[in-house]
Amino acid sequence: MKAEFGIKREQQNNVFYKEYENDKGIFHFHSQIELYFVDEGEMEVIVNSNRKILKKGEMSVALSYDAHAYRTPEYSRSSVLIIPPFMCEEFMATIKNKRVVYPFINDMEAVKKIKSCINEIKRKDSFAITPDNINSVKLIGYIYVILATIMETISFKPSKEAIDPQLSSKILFYLNENFRSDVNLSLLSQEFGYNQSYISQYFKSCFNIGINQYITT
Repeated sequence: MKAEFGIKREQQNNVFYKEYENDKGIFHFHSQIELYFVDEGEMEVIVNSNRKILKKGEMSVALSYDAHAYRTPEYSRSSVLIIPPFMCEEFMATIKNKRVVYPFINDMEAVKKIKSCINEIKRKDSFAITPDNINSVKLIGYIYVILATIMETISFKPSKEAIDPQLSSKILFYLNENFRSDVNLSLLSQEFGYNQSYISQYFKSCFNIGINQYITT
């Protein structure tokens, strides 16, 4: 199953929250952190190679460029919180050389703690970060409580390649705009100032697919 680059999501740079009934979504990826909650019923959730039927009170965690998808088997009410990387740079730096071992959380107390922070976030007039805005400080504070709770609850494993969300997004946007022309590894190397071997290895490590195969897809 090939994951699609969520370009519309990538172009949005604010916190996003939404509730769904009987949700479903294609296998996709983007730089934002996506937290998905099952509020009623059951949801089938896929994150990278992990698949699980989540029940009420459980959640999934998709970090930057983790491919993920959702499907309702019968009935569900669910919600999603999406956090852009620039709003949590310290967290991104902490997990730069790590990957999640198991991206699902069934610890009810941890999920309740995260949901209580989301309820506070929902009370704000805007999810936008603006200078000298006290709501911006509160918003980032709640985001870090959420991410700290996740770090306490799920396990990470070391990764050989560190993901740079800015570089990854720039490469994907470039391919999206130029894939119909004769784009190749040599052109990418010139465009981004890295040698071809590094670009090739980085892309495959980040997206679990080779550049040529991605362009063809």
